[in-house]
Amino acid sequence: MLFIGSGALLFHAVDHCLTSALRVDEVCCPPADPAARRLRARGIEVLESADPNADVPARLDKVGDGVVLSINNPFILSDALLDTRAEFFNIHNGLIQGYRGIAEVCIFAALCRGDAQYGVTLHRLLARQRVDTGPVVAQIQFAIEPHDGFADVLRKSLDACQTLFAANIRAILDKSYTARSVETAESALSYKDVAMLCIGSDPERRQKASNLGRYAGFLSKLKTEIDAVSRTP
Repeated sequence: MLFIGSGALLFHAVDHCLTSALRVDEVCCPPADPAARRLRARGIEVLESADPNADVPARLDKVGDGVVLSINNPFILSDALLDTRAEFFNIHNGLIQGYRGIAEVCIFAALCRGDAQYGVTLHRLLARQRVDTGPVVAQIQFAIEPHDGFADVLRKSLDACQTLFAANIRAILDKSYTARSVETAESALSYKDVAMLCIGSDPERRQKASNLGRYAGFLSKLKTEIDAVSRTP
């Protein structure tokens, strides 16, 4: 299988495959991604690419099982790539029935709206479909406790993403998985939605959503958008 993604989630998914004696043909990640050095140390071939849509197609011939996993992937995969012979799967940080788009904005929105539940989705990636709308293979849902802030929900969701991958990767590889179509959120969330989410939230919910905790340094763009709203008279 081939992975496209970044960061710790990508590393842990590949590491799970290695410890489970599952073949990993190659990993594609952004240039200078922190996962690249760690993966090479594990003996994995790593392609550092700023454009997987251009660079990945030539690598697909070496993927014996024809499976490509998108995990913490910052790139939108093109229809041309998704139309190749490979099967593409994505792990999305959010339940796509309610939350599509940038993961951290989805979590921010759930807290601003006072949701009691959140979760993560493993789904197919198909050509000519909107972002995060492919057929669902599996989901994990968990409670947002009354005291949970952004950092708490993000940590729970990252753990859920790892669990979801580990629980379903063998079914994907042996083609025993099932996938179902679901009605998804109408629009995908992006950073431009942060201001409106803040305006529509009460002060307590907004405070919980804005408490990025130890993730603030990793989510500088989200922090900048939140701070911009805070400075608005």
